Amino acid sequence: MVPSPTRVAALQGLGVPADRLDRLSAALRLPPRRPGSPAGEEFGASVLLLVGDAAAVEAPEFWQRPYGAWIEIAGLSDARIVEAAHRAARADLFACVTTVTANRLHLAGRILTGLAALHPMPEAQRDDMELALHEAISNAVVHGNLQVEGMKGLSVEALERFSHDLAARMADPTFADRRIEVAAWLESACAVVEVADEGTGFARPERIDYGASGRGLDLIAAIVEELQLLDGGRRIRMRFPL
Repeated sequence: MVPSPTRVAALQGLGVPADRLDRLSAALRLPPRRPGSPAGEEFGASVLLLVGDAAAVEAPEFWQRPYGAWIEIAGLSDARIVEAAHRAARADLFACVTTVTANRLHLAGRILTGLAALHPMPEAQRDDMELALHEAISNAVVHGNLQVEGMKGLSVEALERFSHDLAARMADPTFADRRIEVAAWLESACAVVEVADEGTGFARPERIDYGASGRGLDLIAAIVEELQLLDGGRRIRMRFPL
């Protein structure tokens, strides 16, 4: 039996069969939280929401406390869900969703709303953090999981090629079902946010030949206190002063 996640105190399913939810609850040693049950102190830090119905999770109420971790379970084995749950245990906020869902949701906004609830911040600071996180997630979706190159020019042909490639990859489950993970946690004087993808990785060259896109990392670097590329470029870690 694996130990229970430490920052998650209860488990809830959204479109998850009851028998599977019970099985995962037992594996994680987390009590199930039934829809409509109170969200009081008995649930501790947060509730982990296992999402079987990706469309339903767009509702804002599922992105407020007591929820603090979200795992879209489509295509995942029980073992991979348990692994993701334990990664969630190390973060104050955690999301593991498919590329399609990450692209459809305004995921950066959802995460920043959660962070602001844990640590209130000035609007301008929150906007900057959201912009950096949005760039990181967009890079993970487009260049990481979908493996689509950025636009190399400002022509109509370049835009059409870019749009065509995005649509084709998003329609291909090989790419669209890859995962995007966002983990965020608060330290004494900063917030740390990581975005990970399942692409082939990225090594930032010393000199970049910019086209119409490709400035996302520079924009992020201008906002954050510290920027790291980890796991062969498949994970970006951003540190924001608070």
